Amino acid sequence: MNPAHSARRLFIGTGLGLLLATGLALISGVMSIEPLNASLLIPLAGLLFLVCAMLTGNSEGLLSGMFPNENNEAMVSRVKSDLGENKKEAEVGDAWAKLEETMLSNELEEE
Repeated sequence: MNPAHSARRLFIGTGLGLLLATGLALISGVMSIEPLNASLLIPLAGLLFLVCAMLTGNSEGLLSGMFPNENNEAMVSRVKSDLGENKKEAEVGDAWAKLEETMLSNELEEE
């Protein structure tokens, strides 16, 4: 299961849950439909989650970078390349630290 599919399922569940809560609140009379009421934020958030679910499933929008739509092989290769880059950066950092250590020890020996 890829990250986009998991995020899509999460957004759909949250959106439908908020719309269900809105419907139950309207039926029980806890919430009323009046213009410019703060309780209208709940169904709007539910609709927003459903729109995010559609965009995430299509690999579009702002969330496509956070939840890539890739198969297992592509994810493994991406993670391996990220780990390789991190290893190279660590090796460069270690080389600079060793160089600085030798320079400081040479300065101390000269004094």
